[in-house]
Amino acid sequence: MACVKPAGYFTDRLGSHRRLQSAATTVVNDTGGFLMRRRVLAAALAMLGLFASAPLSAAAGDPAPLRMAVHPYASTLTLINTFRPLQQYLAARLGRPVEFYTAASFDAFVDTLMSGGYDIAISPPHFAVMAMERNYAPLLHFRAGLEPVLAVPADSPARQPGDFRGKRIAMADRTAFIRLVAVKWLADAGLQAGRDYQLVERPSHGAAVGAVKAGEADAGLTTTTALKQLPAELQQQMRAVSTGLRFPHLFTMAHGRLGEPLIGQLRQALLDFPATEEGKGFMERTAFGGYEPITEDKIRQMVPYVELYRRLESGR
Repeated sequence: MACVKPAGYFTDRLGSHRRLQSAATTVVNDTGGFLMRRRVLAAALAMLGLFASAPLSAAAGDPAPLRMAVHPYASTLTLINTFRPLQQYLAARLGRPVEFYTAASFDAFVDTLMSGGYDIAISPPHFAVMAMERNYAPLLHFRAGLEPVLAVPADSPARQPGDFRGKRIAMADRTAFIRLVAVKWLADAGLQAGRDYQLVERPSHGAAVGAVKAGEADAGLTTTTALKQLPAELQQQMRAVSTGLRFPHLFTMAHGRLGEPLIGQLRQALLDFPATEEGKGFMERTAFGGYEPITEDKIRQMVPYVELYRRLESGR
C-alpha cells in the first residue's frame, strides 16, 4: 500500500512517489485565478501525474491546502481542465487553497485513497464504498447515471452483445467499475474474454475510445458522461452501444480527519455549486447533471462489485 504523499510530491507511472525539485517549482497565477505549481514541463505533468495548486495561496499560519483527487478515468490534463471550475469554487467558498490531484494509474489512485492521502476524493462507487471503511465520509454523487457503453465507429453495425463476437474491445484497468460490469454483461450473452473477443488494454476510458479512432480496436468501453467529455470531433465519429445498465455515478467523499464542521461546509458547498454560474457550465459540459445524496440503498448496490474487485485482487 502506498504511503500518503506529502505536498510537493507526484506519482509516477509505477505508483512511486517522488518529490518535485523545489528549485524548479514556482506558482503562476493566470487570468482565471488558477494557480499551478510549475516550471515543471507540461509534458511531465501530463505523463507523471498530477498536481495543480489552488486558486488561493496560503500564507504562514493559514489553513493547509485541501487535497482534492479525481479518479484517473481520463488524461491528467483533461481532468485538470474539466474539474478546474469545481476546484476554484471550493477554494473560494471554503476560504482556503485546494490542490488538484489524480494518479498515473487506477492502482496508484486506490492505494493513495486507502492510505488516507486525499482530503476530498471523487471516486468510482466501488472504490468509494471501500474507502468508507477507511474513515472517508460519503458526501454526494453526480446525478447522471453511470452507464457503461461501448463506443464504436458511427458506421459500425454493432447493436447488441453478440455483435462483438470476434471483435477487439479496448478497456481500461481490470479493476475499473465499468469493466467489471461490461465483462459480466458480455459473459451473460455467452461471450468470454480471450475466447470470444480480444481485450485491448488501455490506461483510461478516454484512451479506450481513442484506440477505436486509431483503428486499434473495434469498440472502446467508456461511459455516457465520459464520452460527452471527449473532443466534439471524436464524439461525432462514434456511436454508443448501451449496456442498458445504470448505477450511481462518481461518489464525492471527505476524509474524516477534516472534522464534522468542515465536512458539513463542504457538503453544503457542493449542493450549492450547480446553481452558480460556473457550476451550471460545469454540469452541462460534463453531463453530470448535478448532485444527489448517497443513500444506504446505493451503497448496498455496490457491495457485489466490491466483493468481485476483492476476489480479483486476491487472485493476482
